[in-house]
Amino acid sequence: MPIVVKPTLMTEAAKLGLAGRVAGDVEFCVSSVQWKKNAEALKASNWWRQMMALVEDKTPAAGEAMNVAVDEMFLAFGKESLKSIALLRQLNDLYNETAYRGMMSGGVLAGLGTSFDAKKLMEAALRDPELLEALILVLERFEMPPVMIGVASPEPEKVLKLASDQLHLAEWLGDAPQSRIVTTQGEKITVNEIAMDQVLTVERRREWMAALMQAMPQITPEMKDRITRGMDVLARKKWVLALGLSTERAYVAVAKSKEQIRLANSVEDSMLARPEMRRLDVDALKSLGLIVCWDGPFWDVLQSDEPFQPIVRGLLAGLQSEKMFAGMARSLGPQAVELAAAERAFYHREHTNGAAVAWWEGGLQVDFAGGIVKAEMEALAKASQFTALLDEPEVVFGMSGQGSTTGTGRAYFEAWMRTAYAAAQELTKAGVGGEKAVETFKLVDQAVLPGVISLYDGTKTIWQKALGNDGAIILDIGGKMPLLPGLPPGGDAVPLPRFANVHEIKNRELIGVSWQNMETALQMLLKQVPAPQPVGLPPVVTKRSDDAVSHSYELPFGSEDLVPCVSLTEKMFMLGTSRAQQVRFAEILRLPGSALPAGLRVKMSFTKLREFLKAFAMVRAQNGGTDGLKAALKWMEPFEAMDLRVWSDEGMGRGSVSWKMHDVLSYD
Repeated sequence: MPIVVKPTLMTEAAKLGLAGRVAGDVEFCVSSVQWKKNAEALKASNWWRQMMALVEDKTPAAGEAMNVAVDEMFLAFGKESLKSIALLRQLNDLYNETAYRGMMSGGVLAGLGTSFDAKKLMEAALRDPELLEALILVLERFEMPPVMIGVASPEPEKVLKLASDQLHLAEWLGDAPQSRIVTTQGEKITVNEIAMDQVLTVERRREWMAALMQAMPQITPEMKDRITRGMDVLARKKWVLALGLSTERAYVAVAKSKEQIRLANSVEDSMLARPEMRRLDVDALKSLGLIVCWDGPFWDVLQSDEPFQPIVRGLLAGLQSEKMFAGMARSLGPQAVELAAAERAFYHREHTNGAAVAWWEGGLQVDFAGGIVKAEMEALAKASQFTALLDEPEVVFGMSGQGSTTGTGRAYFEAWMRTAYAAAQELTKAGVGGEKAVETFKLVDQAVLPGVISLYDGTKTIWQKALGNDGAIILDIGGKMPLLPGLPPGGDAVPLPRFANVHEIKNRELIGVSWQNMETALQMLLKQVPAPQPVGLPPVVTKRSDDAVSHSYELPFGSEDLVPCVSLTEKMFMLGTSRAQQVRFAEILRLPGSALPAGLRVKMSFTKLREFLKAFAMVRAQNGGTDGLKAALKWMEPFEAMDLRVWSDEGMGRGSVSWKMHDVLSYD
C-alpha cells in the first residue's frame, strides 16, 4: 500500500512564511503567511480605496518615505520576556497611581493626566522624591526583553537600512564589541554588545546633571543624589542589538544577552512544533494568512489583576496629603484592602498556552487551540440549550453558554458598594456639603438603603440559588416601534431594540418568593418618593401562551414589544423588555433540535446594527438633524455577522471565529 503522509503545519512549513524560522520556545509570536498577496487583495478592494481617499483628504501629505517590498514578516517575544513586560505593566500602574494622587493633592503631579506620557512622568519625577524612587526601583529590575522582527523581502539590505534609520542605531552601536551567529540555514547575524556606560559616559552624565541644575535650580541636594543614582543605574545596564541578513531575509533583534538571540534550528524546533499547533493541523492546507502562538503566563501578564487599584491608591494617597481629608483617607484604608482582595479574585486569570491560525474565506476565519482560562474548562465542555436563539434573523448581539458559580463578580460589586458607602459617610463627617448633606445621608441611610439592599438581595437569591448556570443574553431589533410621546414623524419606521436575559430554572418556587420580596422592597422605595400623589407600582398583568406564563407591568403604549416582563416555563426564566420576544423564544426552545455544540457562543451582527442605525439616521435627517451618522455608516457596509465559539475538547480549549465580509461596488 502507498504511504500517505497526512499534511500538518510542519509538513507545509515551506508555504507558511517565516513561521518555520521562529524558535519554538518564544512566549509570543505573530507571523504572516502570504502577506504580499493578502495586502494586494485588500488594496484592490473598493472599501480600501475609498477609505484611503478619505484618509488622504483628512490628513496632511506625508513626506517621502523609503518604500520596501515585504513578502512576509514576524514579531516574536522570546523566552523570559514576560518579566520585562510585567515591569512595564507596573510602570503603567505607577503612572496611574501618581496621576490620581496628583488630582487629589495638586502640586507638581497635578498635570500628568490619565493617558501614559513618559515625558510628563520624567518631569514629575524630577520634582517628586517618592515617584523618582519608584522609577529607580523599576529601572534597577528592568532588563531588555528578547524581541525579534523578521522580514522576508527581495531587498533585505533596504529593510535593515530602514530599521537602522528609524531606530537611530548608529547612535547606539558606536564601538560596541561584535560577534557573529551563523544559523543552520546560513543566516549571518551580527550581535552588538552594548554597555550603557559607553553611551552614558561619566562625562556625559556630568554634563546632563549640570544642564539640569541650570534649568531647575530648585532641585535639592537630596534630589540631586537620587537623580545621579538613577543615571548610574541606567549606565550599568547591558544589552545586545542584533542585525541579521541572508538571501531575501533580514532580522532585527534586541535582548539582554547573546544567548537569547536565536532562530529555530529546524521545523521540529520551531513554533510550528508547539503542542497546541497539532489541533490546528486540520487547517494546514488552507490558504492561511496569519499564525500566532503564545504562552499562558505571557497572556496573563498583559491583563492586570488589579486594574483599578492604582487609581484607588492614588486617590487615597492624594487625600491623605490634605489636612481636611487625611482622616477620611486613613479610615478608608481597611475598605481599600478588602476591595483590592475582591478585585484580584475577580480579575485573576490563568490561561493555558495557545495558538491560532487565520485565513480569508468569504470573510475572516480564525481557528485557535488552547489559550483558555483553566478554571473555565469544565463549563466550556458543556452545551447550552439556548444557542439556537442567536440564529434568530433580527439578533444584533447574543451570547449563550454555561457560566461559572464562583460568585466573584457579585463579591467585587458588593466590595465597591461598601467602599462607596464608607466614602460617602466619611465625606459627610469631614463636613463636605454641610448640614444638608448630613441630613440627606441620614435619610438615605434610614429610608432608602434598606429597601435597596432588600431589592438587591432578592436578585442575588434568584441568580445564585434559583437559576442554573446555563443562560443567554439577546439584543435584537425585531420589535415594532410604538407611538411614544415625542416620537418624530417617521419614527415608527425605526425598528425597536429588544433585550432579554434567559436562564434555566433550578428552583421555581424560590423565584416566586424572592420576586415577592423584591416587589415589597420596591414598594417601600416608591413610598419615599416626594410627589403630590402616592407613587406605586402599576398592577401586574399575567398572560399565558402555551407553557409560558408572562408577568408584566403594562405601559400606556399598548405594545407587546415594549413592556417590562418576566416569563417562565417549567425549565426557563426570561427577563426583558418585550413579551413578544419572550413568547417567541419559548416557541423556539419547544421545537426538537439537533445535538447542541458545547461551549460559549457570541454573535454580533453588524448588518443588523447598521440597519437600525441607518433607519435612525434617516428619521433624524428628515427632522432637521445632521446627516453625519448616515455618511459614516457606509464604512460598516462590508461587515456582516461575526460568530465566535469557544469550547473545551479533551482537556484543551478550542475556538473559532467566522466574520463574514464582502466588498461593495460603490458607496452612495
